[in-house]
Amino acid sequence: MVDEESEMDLRHASALLEGGETLRERLEPDPRILFGSWGLAWLVGYGALWISARAEGDATPSNGAFVVFVALLIAATVMTAVHTARRASGLRGASATTGAMYGWSWVVTFSAVGLVLGSLSRFDLPREVYAAIANVIPTLLVGALYMAGAATYRNWSWFFLGAWIVVVAAFATMLAMPITYLAMAVAGGLVMLAVAGFAQLKRSQSW
Repeated sequence: MVDEESEMDLRHASALLEGGETLRERLEPDPRILFGSWGLAWLVGYGALWISARAEGDATPSNGAFVVFVALLIAATVMTAVHTARRASGLRGASATTGAMYGWSWVVTFSAVGLVLGSLSRFDLPREVYAAIANVIPTLLVGALYMAGAATYRNWSWFFLGAWIVVVAAFATMLAMPITYLAMAVAGGLVMLAVAGFAQLKRSQSW
C-alpha cells in the first residue's frame, strides 16, 4: 500500500514532469508551423519551377516561376522568424536569447543568400548552371538550420528532417534539369508536409 505522503510525492513529481513538458512545448517552435510552411513553399515553389520548365520546353523555368518560388521562400523565412520570436516572447534569460537568435538566423542567412544569388546573376553563367546553384545553396542552408535547431532544442525529428533535406539536395543536383525541381517538390516538400501532419496527429492524440 502507498501511504498518503508517498502518494502526494508521486503526484508532485507527476505535476513537475507535466509542467516541464508544457514549458518545453511553449519554448520550442511548433513543428506543424515550421514544417508546414516550408513544405508548402517547396511543394508549390518547386512544382511551379518544374511545370514552367516543361511548358517552356527548356531545362530552366521562366523568370515568373522564379519570382513565385523566391516569394514563397521569403514568406516561409519570415514566418519562421516571427513564430520563433513569439515563442520566446515574455521570457527572460537564456531561453529568450536562444529563441530570438535562432529565429533571426533564418532571416540573416536567407538575406545573405539573396545578395549572393543576385551578385552571381551579373556573371555570364549558363542559365542551367545558375539555376542549379540557386537551388542547392538555399536548400543546403535550410537543412543545416534545421539540424542546428535540433541541437538547440534537442529534437531528433528536426535533425533527421534536416539531414534528409541535405541528402535530397545533393541527390537532386545530380539529376538533369528540370527533374531536379520535381525531386525537390516531392522528396522535400511532401516529406516536410508529412512531418507536419504527423505532428498534428500526435498533438491530437495527446489531448
